[in-house]
Amino acid sequence: MEWPRRARTADWENGVLALDREKQLEIPELTAEIMERLAGYALVGFHVKGYPVTDELLAPFAGHKSMANFGVEDGALTDACFPIFSAMPKLRYLLLDGNAGINGNGLSALRECKIDLLTLNRTGLDDAGLLQAASIPRLSHIQIDHTAVTYEGLLAIAGNNRIEPVAHVQFSQEQMEHFSQLQREKAKKPIQLDGQAAAECRRVLSAFFAEMTEWERYMEQAGFEDAQAVPRLLAIWEKYVSEKPRPGYRPLGLSYSAQGTYNGEEFLDAEQITKNKLYIYTREKNTGFDRRFLMKRVGEGWRIDAVQERLAGWQRTGL
Repeated sequence: MEWPRRARTADWENGVLALDREKQLEIPELTAEIMERLAGYALVGFHVKGYPVTDELLAPFAGHKSMANFGVEDGALTDACFPIFSAMPKLRYLLLDGNAGINGNGLSALRECKIDLLTLNRTGLDDAGLLQAASIPRLSHIQIDHTAVTYEGLLAIAGNNRIEPVAHVQFSQEQMEHFSQLQREKAKKPIQLDGQAAAECRRVLSAFFAEMTEWERYMEQAGFEDAQAVPRLLAIWEKYVSEKPRPGYRPLGLSYSAQGTYNGEEFLDAEQITKNKLYIYTREKNTGFDRRFLMKRVGEGWRIDAVQERLAGWQRTGL
């Protein structure tokens, strides 16, 4: 059996080890020797599915300098694995579905990590473990279906407005929407909402959404070379937007979605920031994508001053 000199990804399933998705080796068992050899590669991704990987088998990967995406699905890991992952400085995605021996009591080991996504479906994750996960500073998404997490345990982390739990089975859609609402409430500054201003901002946004959808439909037919493409977009900005144009984003950088960027936007909430600024929260009904629009009072009316999307926390993007 000939091993390549270098590899960037490794995937094991059903007795076959695929390196860089091309070189395939018959490896019926993942022995300590095999794991040592794999840890010697400058891997960025390593995934194992359906093998009883133990915490001890992972030991050679402690301190692995290039690993960004690590997954062990349906293995035999326990919470003793987390100190090993904590020693991977570039680890961003950790996929541990189906490891029944994990309950989350070791997740505090990841508090200094840059992990963004953690999947713990079909594990023994409980409320105390979820609370530890919520303390991982950059964690934005955690999957918790088929675990021991209760709804009370979920609500206990609502004070973290950065994290987005993903549970399609564990809780109902209504429960998840209530959690998101509570999350927003806890993140709000203690300033009373000006209801009349919020209603006016929603009216401005509705008109903006409608005109942008119409412009995108026009672009789908006319294309970027059409003489009216830019003037029509600039007219929308003149009417609704106070944000200074930024390179790479509309209206300076032309782009459009055939489905319509704002075609399915639903209003969720409003948050007063100052007398002359507030946030309007929306969700795209088809994808569940969350946005919040910073609205600014300009003269007697309101304009859109910025938009943020909920990715790893709220991040500014282009209109």
